[in-house]
Formats: sequence, C-alpha cells, structure tokens
Amino acid sequence: MKAVEKKAVEGPESEIRTLIDDWSQAISNKDIDSILAHYAEEVIAFDVPPPLQLKGRKALRTNIENWLEMFEGPIQVEFEDQNTTISGDLAMLHQLARISDKSKGEGSGTWVRVTVCYQKIGGRWLVIHEHASVPFGMSNRN
Repeated sequence: MKAVEKKAVEGPESEIRTLIDDWSQAISNKDIDSILAHYAEEVIAFDVPPPLQLKGRKALRTNIENWLEMFEGPIQVEFEDQNTTISGDLAMLHQLARISDKSKGEGSGTWVRVTVCYQKIGGRWLVIHEHASVPFGMSNRN
C-alpha cells in the first residue's frame, strides 16, 4: 500500500496566513522595511497611538518607528480569534492582537482589536486599510 502524501492547501487564505506570519516576524525583529513591505503606498490606517488617521506609507513609517522605539527588549506578537474573509482581490481580517515587550514580562502588552483590509495589487496582497483600537475603560479582555 502506497502512503498518501498530504499537500498544504494553497490559495488566498494560505497567502494571507503567510503575510500575517511574515508581519509578526518583522515586528519581532523591529524590521521597519519588512513591516512596511506589507502595505500599499496609499494605505489608510487608524492606529492606537496618535494621530487620528495616517495616510500613506510615509506617515505609517513615522508612526511605526516611534512605536517600536517604546520597546526596550524583544517583542512578542500574539493573535487570537482570527477570522479572514476573501472575495476576489479583496480580503478582510479581524483579530485580537497583543504585542508585548518581553523585557517587561510575558504578556506586558494590551490586547487590541484589529481589522486589516488587503487588496491583491500587482499579484501581491497588500494592506490598503488597517484599524487598531482599544475600548475605553478596558481593564481586561472580557
């Protein structure tokens, strides 16, 4: 009897999963260029730290650089409740995320709500819109 070899499922969901993993690794490495490689040039972002709205990769770069400077040690990235919906050349991901400074202890970060909209541009999935938020008065995840 011949062994059946299982192949990894390819397609948009697998591509988005790879993007999420690559983005996480770039954050952990504090590699700004690798982080920004995931974003379209004209990305719109609503992030937790000000300003209220970021337009374009240049503005996003400045915000990410300032944010990464807040981390003294290695960065840990965690996700929960990920859900991806894909239709044609558009994909939407929503998830809970926590990015922690390991030098301040495991789980030192705050859980945030994140929605990411991807568009397939030139054969690549790129972030065209990102929204991260923290509810007011939140003391824990519940």
